[in-house]
Amino acid sequence: MNVYLFGMCIAMLLYVAIGAVISHSVKDANDFYVAGRRAPVLLIAGSIIASYTSTGMFMGDAAQCYEGAFSPVIIFAGMQSAGYIIGAIFFGRYVRRSKALTLPEFFGKRFCSRSMRILAAVTAIMMMTVYLLSVMQGIGTLMTVVTGADYRLCITLALVTFTILTVTSGSRGVLITDTVMAGVFTFAMVVSLIVIGKNSGGWMDAIRTIGETPSLSGLLSWGGTPGPLYDTGVENIVWGLTYGIVWMSVCMIGPWQSSRYLMAKNEHAIIRSAPISAIGVFVMELMVDFTAVVLRLSVPAGTDSSHVMIWAAMNMMPTILGVILLTGVLSAGISSATTFLHLIGSSVANDMAVSEGKNSIRIGRVAMVGISLLVLAYALINPPSVFWIMFLGGSMAACSWMPVALGSIFSKRLTKAGAFCGMLFGMLTCFALKLYATLAGITLPVYLDPSLVGIVCNVLVMTLVSCLLYTSDA
Repeated sequence: MNVYLFGMCIAMLLYVAIGAVISHSVKDANDFYVAGRRAPVLLIAGSIIASYTSTGMFMGDAAQCYEGAFSPVIIFAGMQSAGYIIGAIFFGRYVRRSKALTLPEFFGKRFCSRSMRILAAVTAIMMMTVYLLSVMQGIGTLMTVVTGADYRLCITLALVTFTILTVTSGSRGVLITDTVMAGVFTFAMVVSLIVIGKNSGGWMDAIRTIGETPSLSGLLSWGGTPGPLYDTGVENIVWGLTYGIVWMSVCMIGPWQSSRYLMAKNEHAIIRSAPISAIGVFVMELMVDFTAVVLRLSVPAGTDSSHVMIWAAMNMMPTILGVILLTGVLSAGISSATTFLHLIGSSVANDMAVSEGKNSIRIGRVAMVGISLLVLAYALINPPSVFWIMFLGGSMAACSWMPVALGSIFSKRLTKAGAFCGMLFGMLTCFALKLYATLAGITLPVYLDPSLVGIVCNVLVMTLVSCLLYTSDA
């Protein structure tokens, strides 16, 4: 066992131990699913930052920036951060007032519709299962590259860790361990930024070298390097703006973000946590992405772009600091996985099965174990694709939930039929376009991005159906 694996194993055991201790304080479904609705600002903000900052950032986003997509990626990162503030003010406060255990339950209450609740639950489970797969593949890839151990063994070990943590401690354990993990990977990234910058000759000299080297000058140009995303700078920027809208929507209403508002002790905690979350996520994204760009000066040619942060930890940093960085990346992945798995179990138990009390907790735990095994089986037979799997989940959230979520708060004419059809057709349109592009082996024009088309379809269908079927009682 090398020192990096040893450090990661110690971290996983520590997180499981914390979860085991916290599990003794779980008394009922309210504790298990919404942390007793007593979460303070620190835990809300820490969990939101941790649930976003996963292996998708350290491996997926870093890979895109290393290949030349820094400008478009940082554009969408800046836009998405605003989503935390907008979502807290215009959505999160009202969700908290509903006293629901899950966001699908909120939609069901808002529209007095059992079918709306089930559809929201199904879409939420699909989104979070996709994300869970992305995170598990990222953790497995990290551990395999670092240790040389079999990929299947690594993802199984990771799955056992976050499944035990989530099943035993519920939302209270997820909030606390998420916040601890957020501290770990934030400290790790700050230290890494300093050390990697120093070993690259200093940040200013590194930037100057990139700008003066013809083959690298496009890395920090306004439109990025042609290739990783699209072939022109204009298309790359349009992609950044498009996904900025998509991920702003995700951060506003995505179940793994806005579900934290259900756990807040009051509305003031929701509002105060929003700017902390927005700044924390953007700063983390900026540090990771800029570090990945500078690593083009040091990482050997032929290295897998999704492994550049791992390479830096093992080759450019003192061993102990490398262990801290890799443990931070692992922590980022586990924190996201616990959030997704907990919300899946919550939706199955409370929205699909509509159970209560101890029975709800039992069903939720069984669902968590079942989904973990299903995702593990899929991950074992399919190669990792962290970045694009992550973006599929974000697209589904924006297309199916965002227009309906905002309409449910601000529209008096939105009917349950309109909300149901909008959510359904938005998701189906996005999924159909992505499936077509994949099967046909083509890249759709940036203006036909499935996320954007899905959002437009959702709004049009939602508006049309509501107008046709509007009654004052709806």
